[in-house]
Amino acid sequence: MTSSTTLAAPVPGRPVLDGLSSTQLMAHAGEVEQLSRQVEVARLEVALEWAITHPVVEASSSVLETPDQPGGAGTPEVAAFATDTLAVAMGIAPLVSSRLVADALDLSFRLPLLWDLTRALRIPAARARRVAGATRDLSAEGARWVDRQVAAASGRVSSAQLDRIVAHATAQFDPDALKTRQDRARETWGVDLHHPTPGDFAGTSTLTARGDSIDLARFHDVVNAEADTLAALGDTDTLGQRQAKALGVIAAQQAALDLTDLIAGQQCDDVQSDDRVAVRARALARSQVKVKLFLHASLPDLLTRGHDDLVGTADTLGPVTLAKVKEWVGHSRVTIVPVLHVAADDTWTVDRHDPPPRMAETVRLRDETCVFPRCGRHARGCDLDHITPYDTGPPDTGPPTESGGTTAANLAPLCRRHHRAKTSGAWTYQRLAPGTYLWTGPADIATLVTPDDVIDL
Repeated sequence: MTSSTTLAAPVPGRPVLDGLSSTQLMAHAGEVEQLSRQVEVARLEVALEWAITHPVVEASSSVLETPDQPGGAGTPEVAAFATDTLAVAMGIAPLVSSRLVADALDLSFRLPLLWDLTRALRIPAARARRVAGATRDLSAEGARWVDRQVAAASGRVSSAQLDRIVAHATAQFDPDALKTRQDRARETWGVDLHHPTPGDFAGTSTLTARGDSIDLARFHDVVNAEADTLAALGDTDTLGQRQAKALGVIAAQQAALDLTDLIAGQQCDDVQSDDRVAVRARALARSQVKVKLFLHASLPDLLTRGHDDLVGTADTLGPVTLAKVKEWVGHSRVTIVPVLHVAADDTWTVDRHDPPPRMAETVRLRDETCVFPRCGRHARGCDLDHITPYDTGPPDTGPPTESGGTTAANLAPLCRRHHRAKTSGAWTYQRLAPGTYLWTGPADIATLVTPDDVIDL
């Protein structure tokens, strides 16, 4: 039996894309995206209308006809099996239909600002639906708070930022749920050792640990310090291999309190024990865990509210209860940083390339994420880029010029990928105002990034 491949015939009405310039193709891509948004909005509107026109008429005495409430608190119940009927009509799975109805109800009744932006095609329906799903377990008040936060910066809220906003709302409007989640997570703590089957055993096993975030972070730093010590003393294995061997060093250190002469199980007589202790001490000092807990609150809140009501956010981790904060402060190097206001602009300049810590912190708190259009990567994982390249100038001309010097006004967080894109010349950008950046890319594509939105020009 033979088979042949036949190219599909052109689809009626399909635009001919061959021969389009980059500018024309980008314009067409924008039109396709708008059409896609219209279709997704129409699906949500159909689901919403279906739910509204199929209310619970009267409570049924039969357990088989229990009404559905696919949406969150504050949304109306829907007649039993109504979403299943819609699923058949749309040719989709019942679960998909139920989620579509739930998202439509939540957007209409709990997230009205986002619903308006979605219907205006300002944001993709998929993003709005993700907010609806993420806030379903929140109270109506909590959902409205998230609605305001996300809608105010709809063009710049990434998935990671949305997770942080929802977590903050949970801690603020339902602190008991946060405490319950912490207690449940604690029940999963443990350390497991897994050996391969005898037929697969090759002297390597797996150790996994789940526990307090700060405890594990501190232990991870101790492991890295021991790995650095091994490297400083001549071990040429990879970092991962040295980290694994460091576990053995730490275990033996606990048992014998003197493991300064072990590298790969061999004696190194040319390096004295005291030298090893000094190397380890320096490595440990460099890797001491410093946890920053940011308390986001207004000055009136700090003056009038009890501290039990404040929501602490552990840097890059998420919201934590005050009890957990106190527990961490008891045995870790923790800095409490009240974030009341970040100056829109800071004009002081330093005559060096790398910004001092206070300036770097100002920039990261000011912009929060990579400033490339719709990137959303957290600023703490980004490089701090000199918008106007740092200019050292000829040796006899003195310090760098203010326009290219290191100042908060000339710095912006860029993730490594978009830092490379800017450095390579594929993309350029300029700062128009605090938090506002104009990006220009290939084929003269231009995008304006503001503190609240991303605007394609």
